[in-house]
Amino acid sequence: MMAIQNLSAEPPLVQETASPMPTPDVSELVPNTEADTEQKMLLTNGQKYFEQLVSPESTSVLLLGTDPTGFNFDTIMILNIDKVTKEIKLISLPRDIYIDYTDNILKAVKKSKPHYLESKGIYRINAVPSIGDAIQYEKGKGRFNKPYVDFIADIIEEIFAIHINDYAYVKVNGFRNIVNYFGSVRVYVPVLMNYSDPSQNFEVYLEKGNRDLNGAQAEGYVRFRQGYDENGVFRNYGDIFRKENQNRFVKAFITQHLTLKNLGKLANISEVISKNVITSVKGWDDIVEYGALAEEALNEKYPISNVELQVTDKNIDGSSYVLIKTNK
Repeated sequence: MMAIQNLSAEPPLVQETASPMPTPDVSELVPNTEADTEQKMLLTNGQKYFEQLVSPESTSVLLLGTDPTGFNFDTIMILNIDKVTKEIKLISLPRDIYIDYTDNILKAVKKSKPHYLESKGIYRINAVPSIGDAIQYEKGKGRFNKPYVDFIADIIEEIFAIHINDYAYVKVNGFRNIVNYFGSVRVYVPVLMNYSDPSQNFEVYLEKGNRDLNGAQAEGYVRFRQGYDENGVFRNYGDIFRKENQNRFVKAFITQHLTLKNLGKLANISEVISKNVITSVKGWDDIVEYGALAEEALNEKYPISNVELQVTDKNIDGSSYVLIKTNK
């Protein structure tokens, strides 16, 4: 088993190449009166997904993951648990989803990090945390007290009407450690996964079929999006393919390791999680509450389903994006 590393440090969100700019005054993004609190300043130009994905009374946990460089949020997933309908939903948000920011947001970015607006893909959802950090979104006032998390949580709520109750940010080493702690995860590998990138210390070779994956192999599985097939031809499978694999892996992990036996070791498991995950779930009371929710889901045999978003691909200013179906 790999050594457990402490991930209490904050993740570096953006690779800086320019001198630091003064922090902007983004008070216009924060409600100042009780009336404003009820109707918060919009972050997008009325961008709304066309249908309701989850019940407002359900519990949603935002799962975030980056690549080893530490500033690309390539895993953005929502784990939704509904005690009324007795089901668990997994919603993976493609990293290339286009975000239609308001002028207020863009002005704040221009004031703090003007070079961001020149970057390709700045309007993708995987750049949302970096923008939130750049403009210090609701600093000292956000419910998670982390601008990069508060911003993406509020963006998700505004666009998809999903209130984020808690979040968990898992870095690469933490992901490996957690998988290794539980032993392995058996999951279906849909194609030969054969790819290597020494610059990111990333290598994966998994043959097609049902496989038992350790931590390093599981990392390769959830990150794989391009590589060589059985005939040595290099293929690009894309982000949607990767999201399907991530959903399949999380579902397999929950099914195989959410057991009464493991819930009986909640104290040990919570210690492992705390050392490998940056999360808003802190304190024994919160841990016990989620443990009870997990036990109910297990006893009631909640089914786990993947929610597929209706999207289309589009090239905007030379960058590839994914457009969600809206109610306009």
